[in-house]
Amino acid sequence: MKLWKSGLAMMAALAIGGVATTGALAQAVFTWTPRTVAPAPYKAPNKPRTTLAEIRAKMSPANQSKTWHQKVVSDQQLQASWVQLAVGDQSPAMFISDTRAAFIVWEGSIEFTIAGQAPFIATKSSMVQVPPRTQFQMKNVGSVPSLHFEVFTADARITYPQAAATLPKPRPGFTWQLTRQDPGPEPLNPPGQTSNVTTRNFIAQPGAFEFVKAPGLFVNAIRGSAFNCNMQSPTTLGHRHINYGEFWFIMEGQIQYNIEGVDPFVSEVGDIVYVPAGRWHSAANYCPGNDTRVAINPFPTGTHNWPPTASQPNPPVPPVSGRGWLD
Repeated sequence: MKLWKSGLAMMAALAIGGVATTGALAQAVFTWTPRTVAPAPYKAPNKPRTTLAEIRAKMSPANQSKTWHQKVVSDQQLQASWVQLAVGDQSPAMFISDTRAAFIVWEGSIEFTIAGQAPFIATKSSMVQVPPRTQFQMKNVGSVPSLHFEVFTADARITYPQAAATLPKPRPGFTWQLTRQDPGPEPLNPPGQTSNVTTRNFIAQPGAFEFVKAPGLFVNAIRGSAFNCNMQSPTTLGHRHINYGEFWFIMEGQIQYNIEGVDPFVSEVGDIVYVPAGRWHSAANYCPGNDTRVAINPFPTGTHNWPPTASQPNPPVPPVSGRGWLD
């Protein structure tokens, strides 16, 4: 039996089950999209697959119980890091000026103090988000070092409360100045939306769900299962995004990936999988049991570009003439 793979497969199943799709969904739109002649390169620290064992191997024995940051994703839209907090250590109290951040606690116990919320302790598989201009702080309150995965936008700007005892060294060419922040904290959800919550523990509440859905950051848990341990065909392209890279936190089970220019591989729990903008990629649940990948990208309704099928139009590229509208 074939793996239960993509949204297209799901739509097909819905159609077979008698659930009609809307005219807008049923109508296929084809566009000529730009494509690099060679696959978009991987630029450090980005890698197709980063394992937690690789991250730990970079730490010297003297630093294994200390606080450290290790960036694993950095592109034009997003940045993400593994962060360990030593026992008793805490982040500074801070704000994010105009964008959101998301956190996945993986080891230990972290107390989150977020303005407008009662402090809470996040443990393994807890997902947390902080809206713009909302003061927050993290503290390791456990008896062992804590570990979490954090995602910020690439253009995130951190500010610090007036009462801060110290300030970090500013970026080159900058200094610190006290200003009045306006407007106030951004609401968790815009009018008419209820999907954003401050925290959810995946172990306690497993499932498929949108966790962060906001301009500049989309964190989406995709859960499914496979009927066997068959790899996808190497010819399965999947889709590509011409405007942004995408990455996944493997929360549960195993996910098999086809990424253009990379040998097919199976990812495990705790892995970070990344694909640059423009590369074909396809993810599939692997082996029986539940599999969950947390997809992370900058666009809640980002465009997916799929290759035409044999039954769809695939004409030759028209003659190239003149300049692009924005060139």
